[in-house]
Amino acid sequence: MSLTARELLHKVADDAGLTYQTVARRINRMMRKGSGLIESVQKIAVEQNLKPDRYRIDPVKIVSETEKILREDYTQTLMISAVLGQMVEARGKERFPSPAFFAFTEILSRITDARRDTKSETSIEIEDSTTRIIELMTTLVSVLCEWSEQGVVGISHDCPDSLRDIARAIFRKTKLLQGGLWTCISCGNIVDAKETRALMCHECDTQLSGSRSIEDRFESLGGRVRKGYGRSSEE
Repeated sequence: MSLTARELLHKVADDAGLTYQTVARRINRMMRKGSGLIESVQKIAVEQNLKPDRYRIDPVKIVSETEKILREDYTQTLMISAVLGQMVEARGKERFPSPAFFAFTEILSRITDARRDTKSETSIEIEDSTTRIIELMTTLVSVLCEWSEQGVVGISHDCPDSLRDIARAIFRKTKLLQGGLWTCISCGNIVDAKETRALMCHECDTQLSGSRSIEDRFESLGGRVRKGYGRSSEE
């Protein structure tokens, strides 16, 4: 069973004798019309006389691998968070899709035992881990959420019960953003998206005004004092 959309599309393309680009274009068109990722891939499999059940993605395993990466080392997790935080505010091809970012922050808030600097990762290792997280998160939202030309429009019927809370949070925050509202990554308050700075509301940004580091801002995810990602004490 594949773990990312790219792996799944390569698999069906190879089995059907099609190019990856051809399959990817068809999947994108089908999803814009309301078909889910798995549903779209399986339709192509049926058309090519392949067994559709061979082409699935397990979102629970995606979450498990993501949590494993985020628990490996505290500093690495902060740096990954910082990169994604910058990317979600970027424009053009460098922009990280906001639904995928919301999925990331939901999983990040569940981490309870990130280790403190047990080793020094190289920049290449951190880049590889960040790239993997990006692939996992974009795939996860493709499976958990229902899509249309307008973006996320609901929760997919492929979403497991154990992950419906994450899917609901992604949907809610995405709809808020479409309405011009942002959920502060520190305190969780809903504010005007135009008034945020570094993903925070004005009040939280002011409290951290002495630090220009976005890593420090992710330290306060959820408005609590972090002992390790997810491990916190109430202020």
